[in-house]
Amino acid sequence: MKRIFIVSLLALTVALGAVATGCSGGNNSSSTDKSSSKVESVNDSSADDSSTAEVGDAVDGDFVWDENSCIVNLSKEAAKKSEIVIPKNCIDLRIDDWASGEDNYFSENDNLESVVFESENIKNLPDGLFVHDKSLKTVQLPKNLKRISEFCFSNCESLETIEIPDKVTEIKESAFQYSGIKEIKLPESVTTVGDSVFAWTKLETLYLPESLTSIESSFLTCVDSDKLTIYVKKGSYADEHFADFADKSNLEKAYY
Repeated sequence: MKRIFIVSLLALTVALGAVATGCSGGNNSSSTDKSSSKVESVNDSSADDSSTAEVGDAVDGDFVWDENSCIVNLSKEAAKKSEIVIPKNCIDLRIDDWASGEDNYFSENDNLESVVFESENIKNLPDGLFVHDKSLKTVQLPKNLKRISEFCFSNCESLETIEIPDKVTEIKESAFQYSGIKEIKLPESVTTVGDSVFAWTKLETLYLPESLTSIESSFLTCVDSDKLTIYVKKGSYADEHFADFADKSNLEKAYY
């Protein structure tokens, strides 16, 4: 319940910030203090993984696991690495404390640069999984992923592009806000795109699929690039509803 309240508060803060600033800027330092304390925790050689493991959890390799073969956290040593690989035997990610003040080493991790998902079992990523991972550059997402979650890559400043698997059907609100994303192609499986997905990014190139049936009118709010070219399929939902979400002079439609 606490996490839900904080997520809702963060979303409300983003919305109010957009209104107050007219998308001229934004405050992306909502968790600076928490991030600093997490860095100190990672670098504290006297600490161990006991603070992040609950009863029934166990540390094995780079991860803290629950009794159902689900990953609940990175180990403290793995949090110092630049690359992590989610192994094939992982059934799911059960990481839901990213906004609670707990030490979740997947988020707000300045060391992490690359993530590879080898597991084909994972269909959903926890909200805010990689939030504030400012050094994250490359992500190979699970091939059977169904959804890009809320705030999943928010504030990933070094992430300029990402390949979305062809089974993803939904991009949730604020998924890439404040990230470094410049180019992205949504696959022909995506049907729904939420609010403020690319807010305060320098997005330059966006491909929208013919499969889209629902686009929030504010999904491109506060995009901060000089020019954004949006490629659509002629006669598609995105083409016919282009004026509903593309009401700014820096947006240009093209066909592919």
